[in-house]
Amino acid sequence: MSDILPGVAVSQAMGLGMQGGCDRDVQEIAEEAVARRFRLSGAAHPLLALLRRRAVEALAQSLRAGASCELPAPRMPLPPEVIHEANSGLVPGDLDGLAERARLPALPQVFLELQHAMEREEPSYEELAAIISKDPRLAASLLRLVNGPLFGFRAPVETVSRAVAAAGTRRVTSLALGTFVLGLFRERPPHVVNLHDFWLHSVATALMARVLATRMGRDDPERYFVAGLLHDIGWLAICAVWPAGAERVLDRCRDLGQTLTEAERAELGMTHGEMGAALLRRWNLPSVLVDAVQAHHAPSEAPASDEALLVHLADEAVKAFGIGGTGDDCVQPLDTDATGLRSISAHDLDAACAALLEGVDEMYAVLGAGSGVRP
Repeated sequence: MSDILPGVAVSQAMGLGMQGGCDRDVQEIAEEAVARRFRLSGAAHPLLALLRRRAVEALAQSLRAGASCELPAPRMPLPPEVIHEANSGLVPGDLDGLAERARLPALPQVFLELQHAMEREEPSYEELAAIISKDPRLAASLLRLVNGPLFGFRAPVETVSRAVAAAGTRRVTSLALGTFVLGLFRERPPHVVNLHDFWLHSVATALMARVLATRMGRDDPERYFVAGLLHDIGWLAICAVWPAGAERVLDRCRDLGQTLTEAERAELGMTHGEMGAALLRRWNLPSVLVDAVQAHHAPSEAPASDEALLVHLADEAVKAFGIGGTGDDCVQPLDTDATGLRSISAHDLDAACAALLEGVDEMYAVLGAGSGVRP
């Protein structure tokens, strides 16, 4: 099981005090903690019921293994100079203006070369290895990935070309994007959001979406991984450019019981999904990723986007296990207007939950170590 669960179990989901919490019955603590995570999830849905049950089981096991009952440190108030600098000239609803101020770097040349190579039919492993070797961080991440327990090779894989052959060409491309995006804002970390928690949630959502896509027989599951990895990038940009606005959003969630998107619309005139889509358009990423990011909280608004649907479910599943990254980590209602939701079986979701708990730490270590992100 992932070792991340104990650190978030009581702190984000329950609000237990320091005194006496750990002396209570473990099952009772787990059930109350998970109930707090699900307090905004709305009417019961069979898939949410499964997630809730699995989350209680996982949390109870973590608590029995020695999980801490300590409360997290409260959010630190923003320095006045940050509030003044970040808020000057911002207009609610101005997506383009906010995206411009985010000043995201261009996609790395290695990623662009990989994309161009993948557009041709069957690029050779040697060709892809030559491109990857131009970026030592990416090459190291790939070698860590294929030599980890996810692949389980008996003999070490020591060359990039063999690593490409082992991982597969599509996974290599998503790994390249992953090592890049996890390094975003490293030089100027945003306020309000904890980068480690944010990227852990992003990687977990990506992994969950890919497993769901694989089990459901979707073509190119790596596309779902990338959509999951990028789904909340708009929130990261908002925290970096408009921290006071992000704080007001979280205050609304806490004080008024609003969902994140409801609070964003009220305070910012936009959602982080819309902001993320605006950023992806600036990168000229495929429209399938733009649509998935924009609609990941409301996939019924993009009925042709299967990626939005599976990322929507993956996002809420990850939060059910206490792996949140925005600061408001309650499970949101599932979009029951999304017709594709009925095609997702409890069996597939249950298997994806097991894969999440087994694989998220390894995947984060591979991507995080290559990008400089640290707990």
